[in-house]
Amino acid sequence: MEKLLRNMTSSIMNNMFIFAILTFSTSSIALSCITPKWDVIVRNTMSDNIVALIKSKDDNLGNRTIPFNGVYKWSFCERIAGSTLFYGYFWWGSRFQSLALFDQNLAENFCYIDNLPTNHLRCFWFVKSDGFYVSPYPNPHGGGTFIKHWG
Repeated sequence: MEKLLRNMTSSIMNNMFIFAILTFSTSSIALSCITPKWDVIVRNTMSDNIVALIKSKDDNLGNRTIPFNGVYKWSFCERIAGSTLFYGYFWWGSRFQSLALFDQNLAENFCYIDNLPTNHLRCFWFVKSDGFYVSPYPNPHGGGTFIKHWG
């Protein structure tokens, strides 16, 4: 009887251990990325409000009005093989423009910074009266590399 009790206790402990491992590893995967995690921040540096709609193949992040010095920020895990694409549609009064806000080319050439203090990589966009600028740095004056004029 004592041997049977010891075996049952051992079996229950093994099952609880396996359950705990599976539970914590599953929740850890759900809360973290296997691929790089990105923050994309669009800042309106103009005195007028602008309206932005951000979309990917899988997600429509919705319309937002961005006031002067306001931001539209989102985070995501990059897709495997670098196929992540986020597109932005912008309205400023009667003017309109659409452009890619994140893809592999932008990530590699304009957005990527090594040794960030967080686990997130960042891409900063600045909307100015003459167009759209991108930078790996949060320049408060709207600097960066010019990408596209307003339409």
